[in-house]
Amino acid sequence: MVVQYKQKGFILPLALWVIAAAGLAAAVLSEWVSQAVNNAQILQDRVEVEIAFADIRNELVFALARRPYTYRGLQVGEFNTPIMGTTFDDVINVDLTSDRMIFLDGRPYITASNERFVVKIQDGRGLINLNTINDQYFEVLFNSLNVSDDSTDQLTDNFMDYRDEDSFTRLSGAEEQDYVRRGLYPPSNSQLITPWEAQRIIGWTRLKQLWDAQYETPVVTTCRSSGFNPNTAPANVLATYLRGVTPERAELVKSYRETLPFRNARELGNSAGVFLENQPFFFSFIPGRCLLVDLIDLQTEERIRFSLTLLPRNPAQPWQIDYVLRIPKEYKRALSRLDPELRFPSPEEISGRRG
Repeated sequence: MVVQYKQKGFILPLALWVIAAAGLAAAVLSEWVSQAVNNAQILQDRVEVEIAFADIRNELVFALARRPYTYRGLQVGEFNTPIMGTTFDDVINVDLTSDRMIFLDGRPYITASNERFVVKIQDGRGLINLNTINDQYFEVLFNSLNVSDDSTDQLTDNFMDYRDEDSFTRLSGAEEQDYVRRGLYPPSNSQLITPWEAQRIIGWTRLKQLWDAQYETPVVTTCRSSGFNPNTAPANVLATYLRGVTPERAELVKSYRETLPFRNARELGNSAGVFLENQPFFFSFIPGRCLLVDLIDLQTEERIRFSLTLLPRNPAQPWQIDYVLRIPKEYKRALSRLDPELRFPSPEEISGRRG
């Protein structure tokens, strides 16, 4: 009897242990399934966002390649003056101004095809071009970024040595042997491919002021274009390129062009209060074919930036993406005060415009 009692007492704990193990396994399996479902949902959301980004990018390319540019920006509305005739003189003298336009100065537009997303388009001609800038402008740029005067000469010489084709070292510069000594990649001795390539230049990695500003709103570019467009330039770029114009005056110039974009250097000089000399071919008041585009998801605040170059003379490849950058998390900012009237038209609206 004693033996039978002990055997019965053993079966009950075993049964309880089996039940507990089965419950634990069920809980683990339920948690695993829940995580799998969540991961699948996150992946689905990611795919949907990437598809949306790609769709909007294609819409932008369509609009930017189809509609004309004027000194006012991208014309996306009905032409104020109908196009009459097909002769060379008719085409040259036509007024391409329309009743609706897109400013290419980086202001946010809600995309009409998907209101979850915002697009900001910055004309590359309105930025400081690292592939064409002369050393005379670096001092002004560094001052606007509050860079120490003691570093200005070295930063400038290092940059120019990195970009030029020769192996001669400037007074405060650095050439290949200086990079090799530090275990760094040597200079490319050619034009920069992206603005962030400049971080490979000795001293430029520590330019936190520049890179912080660049992530927030483009300041520098590597667009393969010439000229400078004051109609699309940020205030700090205007102060860099317009001699004698203070940052405060540059803000006033920006305000002035809101109602009357500049058509020539005389109008620009009058608004800036300076005489623009020895720069007859520097200014270009029409946007270029290289544009920096920020696509922003209003729900997640995720932002993708890409450099788009239109190639209208190349029928095999009428456009190209120069580079793509996902803005780091620490620079994500919620867009405030979005103007509901600022909307980037859908392809259907673009196709329906006459002209």
